Amino acid sequence: MSHAQQHVLASAIVLALIVVLGIHVFLFPMYSSNPRIRRIKFSEYEQPLCHTNLKNVRIPVEWKNQCPKYGIVSAVQAGRLGNQIWEYASVWAIARRTGLEAFMPRCILKTLEEHFEHLSIPPLSYIGQCTLDGGQVVNSLDQWNSTEQSIILPKYAAHWSIVLDWLEDVRREFTFKPKLRMNAEIVLKEAAQQHNLSDPTFVGIHVRRTDYIDYLWKTRKVRAAPVSFYHAAMDHYERKYRNVVFIVASDNIGWCKYNLKRKKSKINFISEPDEKGPGKDLAILSSCNHSIIDYGTYGSWGAILAAGETVVFNVTEYFSTLMAEVLPNWRVMG
Repeated sequence: MSHAQQHVLASAIVLALIVVLGIHVFLFPMYSSNPRIRRIKFSEYEQPLCHTNLKNVRIPVEWKNQCPKYGIVSAVQAGRLGNQIWEYASVWAIARRTGLEAFMPRCILKTLEEHFEHLSIPPLSYIGQCTLDGGQVVNSLDQWNSTEQSIILPKYAAHWSIVLDWLEDVRREFTFKPKLRMNAEIVLKEAAQQHNLSDPTFVGIHVRRTDYIDYLWKTRKVRAAPVSFYHAAMDHYERKYRNVVFIVASDNIGWCKYNLKRKKSKINFISEPDEKGPGKDLAILSSCNHSIIDYGTYGSWGAILAAGETVVFNVTEYFSTLMAEVLPNWRVMG
């Protein structure tokens, strides 16, 4: 083969390689090592955020505004009432911090709307026809670095340090329904009459037992709060205030009646043995002047909404103990 023929053949090979490369780059982008993330409608994305079935949850009237210009903030549903209040409050606070729009899955709103009125965060179904870019989702504020990103908080989110930045506004956000407020007023009035007090100081006590005893030991190697903690906290309030009446709520009210009742103290037990009416009990605790809590999301909200002095059981690096280090009217005992 002559030199000229070799040159032509080499040129042809180079040209063929360029053509093949161009076909792969421009006509077959699916071979790229970074395939395009599938966009998904929020109407399809909502159910995976819920542990309850949305089939029986009403879809509100469609939102008339445009789709969010930037990312959103939302959360995955987990736990019972106390957990879901924290999930909502965390979304509310992070949206305020970032400027992103907040939307809640209907399953969380359904739980909270049974107890609270005029919640400001709209349901995720309002933007059901809008789409979410799966490649632009992070699960914490620490990972968020662009307004294009959405923050979807994971299960059991409780971003207390951010929530406490707007504590008074958060308290207004959780306004109990009139029926619950009226019931709380009646319960406390009857307690005052029972003890013949015209100017009582109500101290709410929330005692978490049942499943939490095993949880504390398995996760932190911590024993449940002893009876001595509650008695010491009660002594603190009786020394500091006049006409103290203790209002006790618990997931094991029988344990409380056996261990906490004492002759020198005025004490009323409000919870039903079957644990029904968590919103009813929380509204009563929130209407008290001061609080005693051991641990758990439910008790922490009773104290936060009561907005008085709080005595909390000492569990190292636990969120309610950490809050007591920040809030001036909270103190740790035990």
